[in-house]
Amino acid sequence: MFKTDSLIVKITLLFIFSSISFILFVLYFISSEVNKNNFVIEQRYYSVVDNLNDLIKFGYNLEALQIYLFDIGYYQVDNDITEYASKKYLLNYLQNDTNDNIVVSAEKINNHYYIIIDDSNNKDYYVYTDYKYSEDYTTYYLIAFLAFITLIFFYILVLKSLLPLSLLRREVCKFANGNTDIKVISNNTDEIGDLSREFAKAVNTINEMNKARILFLRSIMHELKTPITKGRIVTEMLTDIKAKDRLTSVFTRLNAIIDDFAKIEEMNTHNYKISKTRFKLIDLIHNINKMLLIEEERPRNVVLIDREAEILADFEVMSLSVKNLLDNAIKYSEDQRVVIFVDGNDLVVQNKGLPFKDDINKYFSPFYSDGSDNKQKGLGLGMYIIKNTIDAQGFILDHKYIDGNHYFYIKDCVISNVANDKLRNKCD
Repeated sequence: MFKTDSLIVKITLLFIFSSISFILFVLYFISSEVNKNNFVIEQRYYSVVDNLNDLIKFGYNLEALQIYLFDIGYYQVDNDITEYASKKYLLNYLQNDTNDNIVVSAEKINNHYYIIIDDSNNKDYYVYTDYKYSEDYTTYYLIAFLAFITLIFFYILVLKSLLPLSLLRREVCKFANGNTDIKVISNNTDEIGDLSREFAKAVNTINEMNKARILFLRSIMHELKTPITKGRIVTEMLTDIKAKDRLTSVFTRLNAIIDDFAKIEEMNTHNYKISKTRFKLIDLIHNINKMLLIEEERPRNVVLIDREAEILADFEVMSLSVKNLLDNAIKYSEDQRVVIFVDGNDLVVQNKGLPFKDDINKYFSPFYSDGSDNKQKGLGLGMYIIKNTIDAQGFILDHKYIDGNHYFYIKDCVISNVANDKLRNKCD
């Protein structure tokens, strides 16, 4: 079913309107020509009748009138018309109170004009006409038919030129969904063909750039992982247990960061498939602790409420999202303290700190810096990673600043909260 705002539908409606207008114009034109011709013929016959009546006044007899009519191209018609005329019209002249022996009139019979002479003395009727053949309008109809065929031809030609647009739209949608196998839709030499070829060329260029970027990133990751692996091997040779554990943690952290970047790259290129599962908030935090290298015996600066709340999300990607939220919250918090809790179906990360200097959306750009002098600030990728990983899962990231506290909401990711359910049951 075509859309009402489709270009093809609009052109089709325009063609229908043009066709109807053209047909009505042709009918009006031919009807006007017919009326014009009839009017000219009618005036000519009435003019001849006036001349005959003038001749009668000058004393012309019936024979003289007939000779006059023959001289100007009129001839006497057959008995059928005469009989029809006598029945329909000439009876009127018998009822006229006139002393004229000859009465001449012009009448229209069967769409043709005739001059009727009524001879009262001989009680006879004579019908004359100069009609030889009916007016031929075939030429008009033929021209109109050829014009209409031309209109249909151009309509089909335009439709044929526009049909590749729908195919091109499908290819654009495929490309937008991550399918880079795009082919040239139209080889026409018109603008749509040029657009199709330029689009395919642009897609090929983007594909080559993506391949080069992926190769570049993988090469960098490989080059970074090589010294990390060597460092871990050297670390295993250390005899100082404390130093060994610290260096192992550092190298593990660096390796995890590289893996996170690889995962983000896969999501940006639509090569990572989101797989949502049910898991508890406490399990998510345990996994994040490992990623942040937070040891169990260290003082905890992350306060977790609603530990048994269940979340439906991609465990690895959600870990990456919340890990960066916690990392940023701890880094920029005034008291180095972060609170995690559940609000309805939303997971909330709260920390105390100064308000953002710029609009929150600017912080979602990679490598963005608001010019603050925080010594712990990194490359400006944390918020970018948070936003992209949450969007990839189909969730919404919301932010509020209330009473000196930042609240980051991951909307609609919590499917149940055991603590709230128990409290609700007690109230019931």
